Amino acid sequence: MLAVLSLGWLGLWLGQDAVIQLFVTGLNRYLCVPVQASRLEISALDQFPRLSVTLHDVRMQGSLPQDTVQLARAKRLYCAFNAWDVLSGQYRIREITLSDARVHIRRNRQGMGNYHILCPDSAATKPGDAPFALALEGIQLERVTMVYEDAGRQQQVALYTPGVRAEVAIIGPVVTVAATGTTLVRTVRLGTDDYFQQKQVQLQATVRIDRARQQLTIQPSSIGIGLARYELAGTIAYQAAPVLQLRCRATGADVQSVLALLPPRLTRAVAGYRSRGQVYFEGTVRGEWSGRRQPAVQMQFGCRQASFFHPQYRQAVEQVSLTGTFDNGATRSARTAVLSLQNVHGQLAGRPFSGALHLENFQNPQLVLNVRADMDLARAVQFFPVAAVQSARGTAQIALQLRGPWQEIRQRPTARQATGQLTFRNVSLRLRDFRQPFTGLSGQLQLRGADVALQNVRGWLGSSDFQANGTLRNVAGWASHAGQPLSVEAAVTSNLLEFNQLLYVYQPAGNSAPGAGTGAGPAGLHVPATVALNLQVQARHVRFRRLRGRELRGNLRLRKQVFSSAGVALRAAGGLVSVRGTVDARRPALLKASTVASCQQLPLDSLFYVFEDFGQQFLTARHLRGRLTATAESDTYFDGRLTPLTERLEAEVHATIHNGQLLSFEPLQRLSLVADRATLRHLRFAELRNSLYVQSRTVYIPQMEIRSNVRAASLIRVTGTHTFDQQMDYHVQIPLLPGLLPRAAARADGPGLRLAIQGTEDRFTVRYETAPDRLREPPVAAGMPLPASSAAPEPAPGTRPAGRPSFELKKPVKKPAQPQAGEYFEF
Repeated sequence: MLAVLSLGWLGLWLGQDAVIQLFVTGLNRYLCVPVQASRLEISALDQFPRLSVTLHDVRMQGSLPQDTVQLARAKRLYCAFNAWDVLSGQYRIREITLSDARVHIRRNRQGMGNYHILCPDSAATKPGDAPFALALEGIQLERVTMVYEDAGRQQQVALYTPGVRAEVAIIGPVVTVAATGTTLVRTVRLGTDDYFQQKQVQLQATVRIDRARQQLTIQPSSIGIGLARYELAGTIAYQAAPVLQLRCRATGADVQSVLALLPPRLTRAVAGYRSRGQVYFEGTVRGEWSGRRQPAVQMQFGCRQASFFHPQYRQAVEQVSLTGTFDNGATRSARTAVLSLQNVHGQLAGRPFSGALHLENFQNPQLVLNVRADMDLARAVQFFPVAAVQSARGTAQIALQLRGPWQEIRQRPTARQATGQLTFRNVSLRLRDFRQPFTGLSGQLQLRGADVALQNVRGWLGSSDFQANGTLRNVAGWASHAGQPLSVEAAVTSNLLEFNQLLYVYQPAGNSAPGAGTGAGPAGLHVPATVALNLQVQARHVRFRRLRGRELRGNLRLRKQVFSSAGVALRAAGGLVSVRGTVDARRPALLKASTVASCQQLPLDSLFYVFEDFGQQFLTARHLRGRLTATAESDTYFDGRLTPLTERLEAEVHATIHNGQLLSFEPLQRLSLVADRATLRHLRFAELRNSLYVQSRTVYIPQMEIRSNVRAASLIRVTGTHTFDQQMDYHVQIPLLPGLLPRAAARADGPGLRLAIQGTEDRFTVRYETAPDRLREPPVAAGMPLPASSAAPEPAPGTRPAGRPSFELKKPVKKPAQPQAGEYFEF
């Protein structure tokens, strides 16, 4: 035998030029495209035990005219034939091996392919008619990259085959290929979506190609991806546009193995979830697939006793069962597609849920949804996180029914299209944009179309408790579309409202918060632009800084970031206070409050204590006694930290003080020439009436009469100014000997003692004014105007009102406002 093989090898070596010539001649007869190779050689070892003709550095052009993209490029192409064929003089290529190659198959926009490389009459040639012929029995692919592109349909398939073997049978125009092996699917791109990305596939497929009828038949074949097996069978006719008759079925699959086949945009939200249990689907694809038509697709799918969990959150939905169907409908398009989920059951953290879904017309979805669930909120939020919710605890039961066009349901559903009920108990929520948590929430929400009714909703926001009944209008549109309004109409009662927290509770993401970084402070009063309020409020107790109020009653409205109230009443500091007006919060860094406030029988010392002595230490709570009845009309501005901008404050105050007392007031101690210091230390007056004006950081005090308990100074007249920088300029007139002179003689224009108190809180002087006609009158503010109701005509230049001292204060003149660049305020 060795001698025979040696003789055969010697003969082959001596006649290799003739064999190569026969190979080239036969190859040119079968192929209608040019093939280039750097060299050809005959080897008995490359494909042992068969002999082979080996082509090195092969280049093959495609069949498309003027196509510059090569169909194939390989380092080596082995064409093997049996030794017995060589001995008989009949060279038959039995097997082809392609090694270290790249194959690029293309179809242009006209549907013409570059893979028509066999001559049309080559199949009709019988093997016995020529000494060199093609009689393939197998094809071997080693380290081959294959790319298929269809420009007309925007499709691309990219594969890498480390080792695939195919058995080939050719009978006339029919070629049967049975392939087995491992293939790496890099992508299957349809349009802009990539399927099967980087998937290792175990292939067992048998394909029959009838070139005469131009039909590809897929005999029952399977593709294995992990533990899942996908079975495929059917036919594809490709005479013109492809006509599909396919059926598929999946066994041994789970959710992640199915999701792994889909593009990222469809699976990004649930990509981290895993499953256990059986997931199945099967279906058919029938009809023409072209730019004008789509095939009919019908699918059935479901799961039995499956569980879904997320490794990071360590939560699982268990005992899930459902059945579903999909049909792309009569027109085989998204407009007629129908998706149905039935008999949905499962458990989350041991609590059951159920539901059903019917979805028609994917272009303008028509939805029918029924959901019932008993939820542990902590487990639910962990399993499916919501960006706006940082944490949640408590239990809730939900029943929801949606029916109708999805766009209408999202924007403005009717009561027939959307109904539901949410009942919750002992719920705690920490929301992203709120600095204080909601705790102890209980109550019921009822969905009625676009509105949600609040029924006995109670709980705490920080330290403030509340109970609310009312309606949230347009909840669906507000939640689903940015810019949609939300209207809240409710009656709210509370035992305690803690405004130290409530004023700063809403801090949207991106704004600074107290304690965030060095010296950080509140970011201002942020009010959502799309929220409108109409609240009736009652509270037993109210706290803000030193304020301790009770019996708060009133109404509060919010429209376009402007708060308004027709009246809010509060018992505080020992009296009754009422406020009406507006707060413009359109700019969190510059708030404007226009209010009219009144108080009745308010103790002065309590008032000064609550308002922290109004930021000064000259006249404080320890100096004052008495009860104040007053009305104040003001325009006040605040910065982002809710600190008053005093340079813009203007106010008009009409006040009456009953049973007043001035205790240990230092400037009075300087008037010892009028009375002894012990008497001046405890000055009492029965009633005091006056109007005060605030403008340009200055308090203007028109002349007022003080009738006191000091006999030597029973009538004191005072006028002057006091700036917010504690610069004082007071003028005091004390009639001479008022207790000795007749009442008619103790007039303002009678003889009297005129004093000036000037300086600062801690450094001031008291001096005589000896020339009243030449005394400088207090300066008139040149800032923002006072309210129109307080305007008073100014005397003509050079004249003096009759019966009024020359040093009596004039009311500030109304002048135009001068806003700074970039700032907003109006009157």
